[in-house]
Amino acid sequence: MNRKNGILLYAPEDAARNRWFIEQLCHYAEPEGMSLRLCLSDSGEPDEIFSEDSSFLINRSRLAAYSQAADRRNLPCINSTAVTAITNDKYQTYLYLHGKHDIPMAATQQIRRGSLPENQRYPLVAKPADGHGGAGVTWIRNENGLLKYSAADPFLIQEPVVTGWDVRIYILGGEIYSAVLRTSDSDFRSNFSLGGKAQIITPDTEMRELVDRVQQILPLDFAGVDLLRHPEGGYLLGEIEDAVGCRMLYQLTALDPAKDFIRYLRSRLS
Repeated sequence: MNRKNGILLYAPEDAARNRWFIEQLCHYAEPEGMSLRLCLSDSGEPDEIFSEDSSFLINRSRLAAYSQAADRRNLPCINSTAVTAITNDKYQTYLYLHGKHDIPMAATQQIRRGSLPENQRYPLVAKPADGHGGAGVTWIRNENGLLKYSAADPFLIQEPVVTGWDVRIYILGGEIYSAVLRTSDSDFRSNFSLGGKAQIITPDTEMRELVDRVQQILPLDFAGVDLLRHPEGGYLLGEIEDAVGCRMLYQLTALDPAKDFIRYLRSRLS
């Protein structure tokens, strides 16, 4: 078996939080004829993480510059550079998937503090353009609340959808791997990491069709597609989680995402 030497890239804070998952990936890589070398995104310039025997990059840092460095070397990159560059900027996701390809999403504006839109309707949701895990997502009731919002500038404002409800659909190798309904009775955000409830579901036809449309535009190796509900019915794309976490799957199912991801990677590299 031709051995493949890969780089597993994380941001330092994410590497510390995901130590067990990293160990599982490395463990399963060995019998599949692969080795993984953990690199941190603060350890040097993007080109410096690669060596002559590097075969591929698993980029879980959310930083597209490292994927671009892999592209310059014609190395396979998981997820692709396009996925990492677009999905980790929520406004670019909106412009690309909704504005260019008509994927249904909640109406979104990018604004700067001090230049708030006139005649704005409330309530609304404010969020950082590069956030994840629900961090910085805030329910804004009036103009005073928007003036006090303290996320990075510029930030996004978004029309409200059905609160305390979303579905995360896990994609592995371009196929639906699992789906989790997340709900909250105490927070308009439904994130599991923020105390929301979670249960495994079977995606309905409309969910599958929306995910398929997204996949045709932006093929995904291993990611999470979050769906929301419109107040008047139907589903909306919320966001795509490039470096998707798997804690819910380990807690709620007998699936082994690390093992299955490594097997998919081996088949892709063969």
